[in-house]
Amino acid sequence: MQPLVSIVMPSLNQAAFIAAAVESVLSQSYQQLELIVADGSSTDGTQAWLAQRQTQDARLRWFSEPDSGPADALNKALRQAKGTLIGWLNSDDLYTPGAVQRAVQALQGRSECLMVYGQGQHIDASGAVLGLYPTLAPPTVPSQFAKGCFICQPTVFFRRTMWLLLGKFDEELKTAFDFDYWLRAFARFSDRIGFVDAVQAQSRLHPECITLRLRRTVILEGMQLLARHLGHAPKEWLLTYVNQLLALPPGQQGVDDLKAHVAQTLTVAKPWLRPADLQALELELEGLLKFRMR
Repeated sequence: MQPLVSIVMPSLNQAAFIAAAVESVLSQSYQQLELIVADGSSTDGTQAWLAQRQTQDARLRWFSEPDSGPADALNKALRQAKGTLIGWLNSDDLYTPGAVQRAVQALQGRSECLMVYGQGQHIDASGAVLGLYPTLAPPTVPSQFAKGCFICQPTVFFRRTMWLLLGKFDEELKTAFDFDYWLRAFARFSDRIGFVDAVQAQSRLHPECITLRLRRTVILEGMQLLARHLGHAPKEWLLTYVNQLLALPPGQQGVDDLKAHVAQTLTVAKPWLRPADLQALELELEGLLKFRMR
């Protein structure tokens, strides 16, 4: 018998993209699935569209209520999931054709495997492909996350067993709850994580997505998690963030005083850096700011 796959989808005011995201799930060649949309009280017409679409396909279930963020929405949706296999697609992302079938085959092909992930692509607001996500295939070790997250989130499928073993997503994290989950998974059972060597999903970059809108929070939460799981965070994470800011015109940086912003961000990150890295980073940042702002 084919296992039931539960796809969970957190959403808030994504009327511009949610129809495409939902259709990329319901049009999959693998039909033994359910889609659970956890809507955070959208006010942009999302709820009306979901209600109408549900009348056409009973595999779509949804609810709408306030939440504390995407991690809270995910946990609520997961508690309603009936499937033995779980996928997670954000309401502005897309599955590629055949993605669910390939994930099911990979998990069924290795009974000991708890999670699989695959290749991903970045797309823009119109759906144009921007490039491949920087994915690393297994075998990998948790320390490789220090160079950046090598797992494209919407490509991940896992057994319900993994969710029972790891517990819920950390609702204290506003942006890096997926990064935390992968770190936890690799720390506990890196030899039970598989790979689908195909483009499984497309992750959309647009002005309102978390990756771009909350860039500073993404960096700081990532550094905090690396320190928690690996003992320290590489200084390159903060250096990359500052370089990204400096590459933007002053009017697009989103800060009034760049030098003060960098100093305050460094203060927050200090506990997660090794003393030698902190000293080197302070010198590098001082040099960067002098060179770019003169």
